Amino acid sequence: MKLSDGRALLWSGDIKQQALAMIRASRHRLYVDIYECSDPDLLHALIAARRRGVEVRVVLDATEKHSMAVALPTLARAGIDVAPIRIKQGIDHVKMIIADRDVLIGGMNFGADSWANHDASVNLPGRAEIFLPMFVWDAARAHGETAEAPEDRAPLISDRDIGPSVLRAIRGARREIDMEAFNLTDEDVVNALRWAVARGVSVNILVDPSQSRNRTAVEALRQAGALVRYYRPYGGELLHAKILDVDHGTFFIIGSSNFTHQAFTYNHEADVELMRVPAFAEAFESDLHRQMARGSSYPIREKVASWDES
Repeated sequence: MKLSDGRALLWSGDIKQQALAMIRASRHRLYVDIYECSDPDLLHALIAARRRGVEVRVVLDATEKHSMAVALPTLARAGIDVAPIRIKQGIDHVKMIIADRDVLIGGMNFGADSWANHDASVNLPGRAEIFLPMFVWDAARAHGETAEAPEDRAPLISDRDIGPSVLRAIRGARREIDMEAFNLTDEDVVNALRWAVARGVSVNILVDPSQSRNRTAVEALRQAGALVRYYRPYGGELLHAKILDVDHGTFFIIGSSNFTHQAFTYNHEADVELMRVPAFAEAFESDLHRQMARGSSYPIREKVASWDES
């Protein structure tokens, strides 16, 4: 789904195609800040970009096994500036590419099998300057340098600013809240959703069936009157999206952060908060309602997710 200003909401395999297109079209810089990275096509595209003279820099989460076993040695051998970052008590959960002046950011990892997951990211043409300070900060920390955290500029929200932004959006809802959530366990978010139902807001939520910790929130929200369904996988994929849509795009939050205390408090996360994007909301709500219709009231099929659970 693409807006007139070039911003686009992308799903699953389309995200990979957008990432490859951005990498292959880059002429000056490619900065990647990513939790999981092991897709061979993307790695080869990054190496090819460096060979044609593009400045390529990559920050990887130091705890993610695929990034450490595949991306780190592959990119380092090609002479790319690649470094792992360690986040105290958390992970670098960001999923972002900056290619020249454009940005791709969202919930999608760049693993070899990530593209099968039900997930979404946004393409933001011409907005690189907003996201560059965060990447520069991460790269400095990954190389062991002391650096001061930059202030976020809209639409970027990161780290401990994400939780309050999510709560403000939910508490400000007047008519409808729609969500897709890989992991929904934060007590404040669950309570805010319950209170939204109590004041007459329609709350519709789709959650991933593999995360057993979702079940407490699911039951509490159902008892409050929210419509909550479990995603029904087509194969072995996950519902990996993290999207909050309030009042048909009045507030639209999408990114790396799960709706958990861990994500809001300890992880390094990056979301975008978009306002007045009814076309994005229409595309998202169409997907949500379709998936909820084929979903289930209980997790009928589970895939154990040993990664990216926070």
